[in-house]
Amino acid sequence: MNLAASPAASPAAMTAPAAQVDGPRVTRRLLPAQSLYTFGISIDLTLTGIVGVHLAPTRALATLPFSLIPVVAALSTFGISRWIGRAGYRRVFAAVPVTAVVAGLVSAYAVHRHSFALFCVGTALVGVYQAGAGYYRYAAAEANPSGRARAVTTLLAGGLVAALVGPFLATAVRDLGTRPYVASYLLVAVFAGAAALWNLRLPRDLAHLAGPRPAAADEPAAKARPRRDLWRQPVLVLGVAATALAAVTMTGLMTAGPVAGMDMGHSEGQAALAVQLHMVGMFAPGLLVARWIGRLGERRVAAIGAVVLVGAGAATAWTDTWAFLVAMTLVGVGWNLASSGGSAMVAASYRPAERGRVQPVAELIGTAAQVVGSLAAGVLATTGGWPVLGALVCVSSVAVAVGLARPVGTKAIATSASVATSTSIATSATTVTSPGTATDGR
Repeated sequence: MNLAASPAASPAAMTAPAAQVDGPRVTRRLLPAQSLYTFGISIDLTLTGIVGVHLAPTRALATLPFSLIPVVAALSTFGISRWIGRAGYRRVFAAVPVTAVVAGLVSAYAVHRHSFALFCVGTALVGVYQAGAGYYRYAAAEANPSGRARAVTTLLAGGLVAALVGPFLATAVRDLGTRPYVASYLLVAVFAGAAALWNLRLPRDLAHLAGPRPAAADEPAAKARPRRDLWRQPVLVLGVAATALAAVTMTGLMTAGPVAGMDMGHSEGQAALAVQLHMVGMFAPGLLVARWIGRLGERRVAAIGAVVLVGAGAATAWTDTWAFLVAMTLVGVGWNLASSGGSAMVAASYRPAERGRVQPVAELIGTAAQVVGSLAAGVLATTGGWPVLGALVCVSSVAVAVGLARPVGTKAIATSASVATSTSIATSATTVTSPGTATDGR
């Protein structure tokens, strides 16, 4: 039985009253926010490893600047979660892109001065923006309780144009100015500034999903469950496993890809093309997945993503150009499916009052996985290390795929059903509870 697809297995299925939150409108308005974020991050994805080779004192440190992005994201995610609980999604989403404006300016100046240390500082600041943008998909999922996975995949599809254009812009403007790549990183600041301005105009409906609101006296059933009970749910554990797998494999192969590709004899243009195909793979599937994810179920989509990642790892056994491009493309597709299905499973596992006990922990695990993948990429970004990295991707993907494919026990189903029933009773008589109601549990 598909736990994630079952109505009884969705504790958060009725957490947002339709009268208060226009879910489709929230998703539509978050699409440009996701796209602008993708524009900026695609430049870092495309160039940071390549620029790192030119600035780093040793080749082994070439991927360090990019590795700092998920490190800072991991350090920021709990603070951003608490900030969301106090100020709401809308204000936080408008503020976090400002850090990327600073990041782009610092990175551009670092490239101009040929300073590796300053370049590390600039790229690290992007991690704050990444951590904040990571909550876009939770906002979309909570705004669309009856179609969480579809909302997430639709949101990710919003990055498709950015995935196509971003890497091209990054390389097209590289020679503007006195030093290569200075203009490329100035674009990061431009797109982040545009995101900050757009996010100021996000729907006020987001205030109904997050923001301080005192708990009503008649909603004892909506109180947060202990963390121990929350993290014993199969739907949550498997959802986090899927998103962590997506993060570690995507970051590992994507970070190592440009450096390893050039080491294998591919040109810088082919390395940029591989990143572009990777970005297309990350976001294009959302156009199709959003249509049939409701039929397959969140869990099956995550499992399919894990299987696709196995194929990406297997393609690293060859160093030919076609295999290099296939590996980079498939890891993007696998990331989309595993991340979409996994994120929807996570969103299905908690009540509004439990948001602060689930979201930041899930994000921390995901960003920690990114750190592991990026650091592994730094060590294995060579011709000999590329297939080793692929083998690790295969092993971890098979393990998660098996976990997602295993049938769910009746005890877990019964527990989820009782949770869903109590949540339904609680939410039918109350408004949406904000993260602020769970600050004691944070």
